Amino acid sequence: MFKTIGILLLIVLIKDGYCLGTNRTYLIKRDLFSGLKGGEFTVYDNQGKITLFRMESKFAILHNIRIFKGLNKKQNPIALLKAKLSFVLYKGTIAIFNKNSNEWKNGTIEQNFKIVGNKFTIKYNNTEVSMEGKAASLDTTFIDQSNKQVLAKFHKRVSSLFWRNKYDLQVLSDKLPDQVYFLGIAARDINNNRIQTG
Repeated sequence: MFKTIGILLLIVLIKDGYCLGTNRTYLIKRDLFSGLKGGEFTVYDNQGKITLFRMESKFAILHNIRIFKGLNKKQNPIALLKAKLSFVLYKGTIAIFNKNSNEWKNGTIEQNFKIVGNKFTIKYNNTEVSMEGKAASLDTTFIDQSNKQVLAKFHKRVSSLFWRNKYDLQVLSDKLPDQVYFLGIAARDINNNRIQTG
């Protein structure tokens, strides 16, 4: 009986695509061209063969990202990131659709001032997470500020320095939906592009 319930629960989690286990990896590729819009991305399985999510930008003055499950943009988005007007440091709001409760949960993402390296603070579902990278490092870590646990981390591939950006994301905890980390990467990516282009 309990074994059957456990198997059914695992099938539901896999089918919904939100939390597949405690050590998930994704390959996230930025589109080569996105025109006047902000960066757009495709989220693949760790082999880069199966498309799991699509991050689309809207034409807007400020950064505006919508995440869709798979490549089907006709369905409703499952996560949103909207930048706020800020002259120096990145600030934005996030919203992630919870399929179980059938409602959106809101949060924020803000860049913190740091002379060397980079740091963002993400607040979502009563959890505060820092997204930190050291200067000249291609690695960034998501750290739960309540207990200093590493929830996820991503590595920007060296080939990104010469070609389109590619990120390897490793999720180590089910505390937050994976879309939180996808949106963090999108915010970090647009911020890095602003710095590089002046």
